[in-house]
Amino acid sequence: MAKKLALIGGGSVRTYYFIESLLKFYRSMDIGEVAVMDIDPEKLAYFGGIARYLVAREREELHITLTTDAKTALWDADWVVTTVRVGGDETRTQDERIALRHGVIGQETTGAGGFSYAIRTIPVMLDYMRLIRTYAKPDAPVFNFTNPSGLVTQALYDAGYTGIIGICDNATGIKIDTANALAVNASDLLVKVYGLNHLSWANRIEVGGVDILPKLFENDAFVQNFHQFLYFDRDLVRRLRCIPNGYLYYYYHRERALKNLSEAKETRGEFILRNNTDMMNALRAHSIETEPEMCLAIYREYMRRREGSYMSIELGGQTLHPERIDPRTLGIDSLLGQKPVTEIYEGYAGVVFNYIDSRKNDRNIDLAVSVPNRGAVQGMADDDVLEITCLIGRDGAKPMRFAPEEIDGTNLALMKTIKRYEKLTVEAVRTHSKAAAREALMQHPLVGDYALAKSLVDAYAALNAPWIGEWA
Repeated sequence: MAKKLALIGGGSVRTYYFIESLLKFYRSMDIGEVAVMDIDPEKLAYFGGIARYLVAREREELHITLTTDAKTALWDADWVVTTVRVGGDETRTQDERIALRHGVIGQETTGAGGFSYAIRTIPVMLDYMRLIRTYAKPDAPVFNFTNPSGLVTQALYDAGYTGIIGICDNATGIKIDTANALAVNASDLLVKVYGLNHLSWANRIEVGGVDILPKLFENDAFVQNFHQFLYFDRDLVRRLRCIPNGYLYYYYHRERALKNLSEAKETRGEFILRNNTDMMNALRAHSIETEPEMCLAIYREYMRRREGSYMSIELGGQTLHPERIDPRTLGIDSLLGQKPVTEIYEGYAGVVFNYIDSRKNDRNIDLAVSVPNRGAVQGMADDDVLEITCLIGRDGAKPMRFAPEEIDGTNLALMKTIKRYEKLTVEAVRTHSKAAAREALMQHPLVGDYALAKSLVDAYAALNAPWIGEWA
C-alpha cells in the first residue's frame, strides 16, 4: 500500500527541490502521496503549486495535496518532514541586526541569532509534535529540518518525544564534496562525523575499509583546494587533521567573520528577504494555474541568485574558485569501486530519502543525522542530541561508536560548551526564565559576557513576545 509523507512548512522556496528529488525515487520508497502544508496560503499556492505542476508535467503518479490545515496534512501520514520558519524572513533579519548592534556575530542558527530563532521556534514545534503524535500514524518518524535543527531536536527529545531525526545538508555535504573531489561514487565512502549540528567534524573517510583521510592530508593540492576547507586558514586545517563543518568558520575565525558581517551593506537575512520579496512580486504578476511555466522560470532565476551568494558576506565578498583536484595523485585508485551506487544526495531531501530507502530496504548506509548520543561519544550524556554518523537499517538510526582516542579533546570541550548552552536555552523556553537565557548566552563563546547576554536576552524577549509571551 502506498505511503503518505507530510511536509509541514511547505510554503518554503525549497519545496520544489524536495519534490523534484522525490520524483526520482518515490516508487522505490512506495510513497504515493505528499501532503504539503503551510500557514501562508499565498506562498503555499505558488511554491507548492510549482512543485505540483512539475509532477503533472512529468506525468508522474505522485499525488500532491496543498493545505493550510496541519491536521489534514498529518492525518494517517507514514513520514513527517518539518521545515518551519517561525517569524518568517523579516524576523530573521532582526535576529541578525540585533546581534550586530551588540557587537557579536549575527547568523541565523549560530550564537545570539540562533538563540533568538530557537526560543520562538521551540514552542511552535512542540505544538506540531502534539499534532503529529495525535494524527499521524503511531511512531511515524519525524525528520526535523526546522532550524536551528540540532537545538530544536534536543528540545523535542527533552519534552519526551521520540522517533525524531534532526537533518541538515551540511553534514552530508562533507561526503558529497569528498566524493566529487575524488571522482568516485558517494556510495564508495564511509564518512564518520561527530559533533553537534553546525558544529561537527569528519575524522575518518573509509574506502574499502581503509581510512584514507591521513593520506589526503599529505596531499597539498587536496588541503589547498578541497571545498570544505575554503573558509579556513590552511595551517589550521593541517592542525585539525579532520574536516570541519563550514559553520565552524564563525568560531575559528570569529573576528574576521564579525568584521565582514559588520561592514557589509546587508546581512544574509536581508539579502534573502529582498530576494524572496522580489520573487513574490514577480510571481504575483502571473497565475500559477494558467502560467505555471512562467512561474517556474521566475522561481529558478531568483533561486540562482540566492545560491550564488552563499557565505559571500561572511567571507568579505570573496568568490572562491579552487583548482580541481587530480584524484590520480592521491594513490587510492585500487580501493575504489567496491560498492554499488545506492545513495541519494540532493540537499536535505536526499537525507530524508536516504533514510527512508535504507530503512525500508535494510541497506545500512551511513548517514550523519542528529539523534541522542546513547553512548556513541564518551564524555557526552546519553540524552545529548549529537550530529553523528549512523548506520540506517530496518530498526532506524544506530549511532556509530567513537573510541575516546578518536575524539579530539579540543573538539569535545567545544561540544560540551555548546551543548550546555543548548540545554540552558531549552530550560529558558520551558520555564520562561530570563535568568536561564542569560546563562545560556553567557556560556556561548560567541557572546561570553553576562552584561552583554542580559542586554541580548531583553532585546530578543521583546522581539519574540508574540511567540514566547512574557518572560520573568
